[in-house]
Amino acid sequence: MNKQSMDIVDFHSHILPRADHGSSSVETSLAQLDLAKKAGVSRIIATPHFYPHKHTLEQFLTRRAESAEALFRAAPKDSPVVKLGAEVLLCQGLENFAGLESLCLGGTKYILLELPFSDFREEYCTTVRKIMKSGIEVILAHVDRYSKENIESMYDVGVRKFQLNAESLCGIFKQKHLLEWAREGLVVALGSDIHGADKKAYHRFEKAKKALGDSLSVIKEKSDEIFAQM
Repeated sequence: MNKQSMDIVDFHSHILPRADHGSSSVETSLAQLDLAKKAGVSRIIATPHFYPHKHTLEQFLTRRAESAEALFRAAPKDSPVVKLGAEVLLCQGLENFAGLESLCLGGTKYILLELPFSDFREEYCTTVRKIMKSGIEVILAHVDRYSKENIESMYDVGVRKFQLNAESLCGIFKQKHLLEWAREGLVVALGSDIHGADKKAYHRFEKAKKALGDSLSVIKEKSDEIFAQM
């Protein structure tokens, strides 16, 4: 496949100005878009952090809308297409959060969940099981950041959609289980997880695509399908 045909969605980014700590200004966000464009990335999902213990849903949605409007107003016409999502922190009882579906990616049934980095509890598995039973499809954000055992616990309750950060595939010593998950079809998305105007972010994105080898076409197909629904 040529480079254009392998244009893959950046599924996880922090490019909305002042929506979270990913970009402090419209100027930074425009620089991020320019970096993506130069790397051949034409589609991006903006996934600002949503912390249930810090934000009300109304506050988050208002801030996200205002941030997106500011970016869209300033962005050149040939900038990558940006659609809106969220990176939602998993917490016990999240299944009872009123309006949880509005945090799904762009009106789809898919939600990008971030696991807590410490104090993993069995109750989180129960919460995820209930979320999925309600009809919401869980995609686990940057599974490369967590222990293999914790991700396998999520797998055991039915999660079959993982997102990898590009950076995780760029080191000399790659975690073999990440590539195994990709070969098994569990990885549905690749993300830059860009914060600030990091010039290396999309360079790593390109390196990760090469590291994925034959698995990349399957990941692209699954990402395309989700993005098309947004």
